[in-house]
Parts: sequence; C-alpha cells; structure tokens
Amino acid sequence: MQRVEISGSATQALRRNDTAAKIVVGRADIEQYGDTTLSALLKRQPGISVAGGEVRMRGLGAGYTQLLINGEPAPQGMSIDTISPELIERIEILRTASAEYSAQAMAGSINVILRKGSRAQRDLKLAAENLQGVTGPSATMQVADRAGALSYGLAGTLSDTGFRSPSTTTERLEGPAALRTFTDLNTSHQAKLNLAPRLNWTLANGDTLAWQNLLDLYRTNGHGDSRETSIYGASTAYPVNDWRALSHTVFLRSGVTWTHAVGADSKLSVKLGYDYNHRNTDYAFHGASANGTPLFTRAVTSNADDDSITTSGKFLTRLREAHSLAIGWDGADTRRSEMRRQDDSSASGIALGQLLQEYEARVRRIALFAQDEWDVTPRLQAYLGLRWEGLDTRTDGAMLAAVRNRSSVFSPVAQMMWKLPNQERDQVRLALARTYKAPPTRDLLPRRYTTNNDNGPTNPDVQGNPDLRPELAWGLDAAYESYFGKEGSMSISAYARRIRDVTVQRLFEQNGSWVTTPFNGGKAKVAGIEFDAKFPLRAWPVDVRANASRNWSRLDAVPGPDNRLGSQIPFSANVALDYRPAGALTLGVNAGMQTGGPVRISNNLANYTGVTRTLDGYALWKFDSKSRLRISMLNILHQDQLQRSLYADGGYSTNRITNTPTSTGIRAIYEHQLQVK
Repeated sequence: MQRVEISGSATQALRRNDTAAKIVVGRADIEQYGDTTLSALLKRQPGISVAGGEVRMRGLGAGYTQLLINGEPAPQGMSIDTISPELIERIEILRTASAEYSAQAMAGSINVILRKGSRAQRDLKLAAENLQGVTGPSATMQVADRAGALSYGLAGTLSDTGFRSPSTTTERLEGPAALRTFTDLNTSHQAKLNLAPRLNWTLANGDTLAWQNLLDLYRTNGHGDSRETSIYGASTAYPVNDWRALSHTVFLRSGVTWTHAVGADSKLSVKLGYDYNHRNTDYAFHGASANGTPLFTRAVTSNADDDSITTSGKFLTRLREAHSLAIGWDGADTRRSEMRRQDDSSASGIALGQLLQEYEARVRRIALFAQDEWDVTPRLQAYLGLRWEGLDTRTDGAMLAAVRNRSSVFSPVAQMMWKLPNQERDQVRLALARTYKAPPTRDLLPRRYTTNNDNGPTNPDVQGNPDLRPELAWGLDAAYESYFGKEGSMSISAYARRIRDVTVQRLFEQNGSWVTTPFNGGKAKVAGIEFDAKFPLRAWPVDVRANASRNWSRLDAVPGPDNRLGSQIPFSANVALDYRPAGALTLGVNAGMQTGGPVRISNNLANYTGVTRTLDGYALWKFDSKSRLRISMLNILHQDQLQRSLYADGGYSTNRITNTPTSTGIRAIYEHQLQVK
C-alpha cells in the first residue's frame, strides 16, 4: 500500500474544520529538525514556550498546561520528554477545554496521538548527535503489518543521551555580610528504551478491539561537583562538595478499547487502562572544607510508585443530521507512595542522624460528560458541553494523621465557529469554559526535599502540603482565522482567565532551615494575545512560518509590580523559513526568542530570568524514494542563560546570580524504508 501521512494541507483541514480551536502538528513537522525530545519540538509551535524543560502554553506550566496521550491525561509527574517523537503520529494543541477531555486545562492541552497505522511498514532510523557537550547514538525501528482481521505494529527507540552543564554563581549576603562564588559542573547520562506495541482486531460482528501500549525504561547516572571561593565573610558549611546519583525508572501505559456500532449512526466505545510509574534512586553527597578535608557524608535511598487504574467510555450518535451527541464517563484510581531514607555521618563514619519518611497519597477521580456538536447553519457550528468531575484525595504516612479532601467541579463549555458571510476563507471562533487545576499528588505529600549545602531563602528546602485544594477558573477565548491558497493560513487570538484558590509558595524559616511549601492563596487574572501565520512565497520556493505570543497575569496575594502567576513567560516568538527547490535538497532555519524578566514570588522574594534567543537549522537530502539524510544544527547562538534570585526582609538580604553557558549541537539522522514483502 502507498504510504499516507498527515501533513501539509491535511493538518490545515483538521484545524480549519473542527469546531474546537486547535493547531495540528503532523509527521512532517515532527520530523523537520530531527528533534529527539518533545520539548525541543514544541518550543517552535504557536503559543508554546519551554522553561527548564517544562512545556508551557500561555507562558504557564506547573500543571496549568495539560498533557494528554491519545486524549487521556498523562500520569502525574510524567515528563513530556519521556515520549520519543518517533512514536507519535501527530500532536494537537488545544487552546480551550472540551467536555470529553479532562477540564484540568486552564492554559490549554497538548494531545499526543501515538502511531496507530496498520499499513505494511519497515522503517529504520540511525542517528548520532552531540548536544550540550555529550555525544550519543540512537536507533528507531517501525514495524507494522496485517494478517487477516489482525493488524499489529511496534515502534521502538533506543538512545543514549546526556548533558554537561557548567555554571557560575555569585552570592552576596547582607546581615551578616558575605560575598562568595561557586563554580559548578553537573553531568548526566541516560540510556533509554521506548516501545509502543499495538494490536487491532476486527471481530466477526464488525466490532473492533484495540490494544495500545507505551513502555519507557531508562537509567540515569548523574554527577556534580562544586567549588566555592569566599571573597569576604563566612563560607558555606562545605565549600568543596560533590554528589552522585543513580536512578532507574519504569513507565507503562496500557489500554484496551472495545468499539461497537449501534445501528447505522451510533457508536459505543469502552476503554480500560493501567498506568505504572516506578522510580528508585541512590544518592550520595560528600562535603569537604576549603582545603579538601572530608567533613560530611549524606546517603539517600528513595523510591516512588504511581499506580493508576483508568476507565472511560463514550456513546456517540447522530441526531437529525445536524447534531452529533456524545455522552460518557472517565475515571481513575491513583495511588502514589514514597519512601526516603537519609543517613548522615561524619567523614570518619560517626552517625550524625537518620531520617525516614514514608507517605502515601490516593486520588480517586470520576467524571461524567455530555456534549453536542451542532451544525446550526451551513456557516455556523456550535459546541455545547457539560462535565462534572469529582475528586477524593487522602494523604497519610509516618507521623502524619490522615488528611482527606473532597471536591467537585462542574465545567460547562460553549464554543462557536462562524464562517463570515460571502467568505470561504475567513472564520471567527468564540469559546467559554470553566476549568480547574488539581494539586499533583507529589505536592500533597509533606515529604521534605532537603538542600545539602547553602540552605537559604533563595535555595530552600521544599515540602508538600496535604491540605491543598484545586484551583478554579473561568476562561474566554476568541480567534479570527483566515485561510488562503493551498497551504496559507493566518490566525490572531485572545484569551482571558479568572482564577481563584491559586497555589502560591510560602517561604519560612524553621529550626534554622529555610523551607518553601505550596498553599492556596487568593485570586489571579491572566490574559494574552497570540498570532501565527504560514504561507509560501510566490517568487521563490520558500515556505514562511511565524508566531508570537504576549501574556499578562496578576496575582492578588503577592504585591506588585511583576506579580506574575506561576513565573509566567511574558513573550515568545518564532520565525522560520524552509527552502524547497525542485531537487533533492531542502534547507530550513528557525529563529526564536523568549523573554523572562523580573517576577515577584512573595513579599520578600523575587526572581529574574534573562532573555533566551535560539537559532536552529537543518538540511535534508533525499537520495531516493526510500532513503534520506538529515543534518541539524541546534542552538547555533549558544547564548548563556542568566538567572537571579533576590530576598530582602529589612534586616537580611541575599542576592544570588547564576550564569550557565550553553553549546551548539549537531545531529545527523539516516532514514531508510526497508523492503516490505
């Protein structure tokens, strides 16, 4: 069979014709720069920014942006970079909520659709890269075929990646006065295996069964060392120190879906799934004096387990040709358990103390929804949905009385798409929705993550809060879209959110140590505008893509100025050119910028992040219909990253500035379609 992929005008058609506002990233865009992580790929997409590896919509991360896998919420704590881009068929960027999906999407949702194709396929990719100072290989294999009523497929990626990150920190304290610098070097290597097996059966009565899996296994080996120079004043407890960490992680998502046709115009689908996420880590910290004399050793053994049983179902029917009605449910029973044992000792082996922490959090969620997609007129489409979602959380552990919280949220959703009169290319969208943000289970556990050296208000311990409540928000979205030619499109949109019970950080001093913990504090307002365009140039074989996003927010619980919510990224933009001559060569370049600036965290604490500018390029040679070579240059500007934290309470202040150099990366990928018999 001829190979068919969603790309080009197909992705544009999905965006243009759906009542819900969405941006679709097809396989062609996923493969364009040969990215090996989703965060690197998504940072070039409209309305998306990346900070510290965290993917954000509307400049907001930390749970405001929802990650979906095949329409279902990803397990809490799962990094988006766990999923290899090679396993993905397409990505949908959803700007507003829908009743069918979870309403935990204040900023929006990123829906990752795994590959499900059943055509005969044998594809091989071999890659080598040097990123962040570390060279690593990777290999990807795609296998799929059909045998009668059974189709099957397996996508797998094996990789060895890492980074080498030097940094310099200057810390100035007043009351007592001190000035010191830290030279740090952190390195990490990660060996990772991603597998996505799938099976599809067509039963004798026409029903179908689909079994979709995602398995990730990875082993991470990290090391870091720090050297302090004291210019004046007291030094830290351990001016010379180093750490090592070895962790193993297993993630599994498995689900079986049964689909049954009911009459000619109705369909019932039911799914049962299981998620498993296990991590164990062995960590060792060694502290020494300025002349290198060993002083202190800390050994930590920890593990965390997340288990979830999920269920969902949907009945879809067509009413009077104009209405597409769906009703359904989804639910999950999630349990997170953590254990951390910390043993402190002197350099001579004398025990200085032991800390054993064991906690468990259980979250039960059930949701019911109904939605109607209504073709009001040939030029007006409407969507009405209602979702009720209930949460029951329970947290307990050693030396902690059980804490239980129950909450429920009604989330009405209304969307409209209107094609303007006498226009085939212009349309307007409006959406109103109620969304929420539930506290992640890790934030419900009162486990203390301790700082080994130089604890302070800008480098505190971190502790969870079992009394956290969900945040609630009303949101309004509006967009104007224009489509022209075969591939051209332009969109400008605006949004506003009003949030209550916002989660903020409380910084305090306890027994000589600074600690930060989350709590619900007040309200926030969020607003912004976005622009994106895509079109070919008439005079040259060049495709142009551009996008920009400007975001504002104000948190009532923190005094201004710069009291942005969740350290929101104010502005991000990308401009890309793709040169496609008639021959076998394609060239492309993408220039991006992301601002940071000052942000006030609390009355006495503020952070600053410098502007980030990036430049990436690629070249693609197609040797024949089955083979091609892709060369990518990444982070060509290799700009340093600047971060600053400032704390001042009148009698005491600390100013901490960190500069982290970056490096240019290069990646080569050879792709070949093997012969299919």
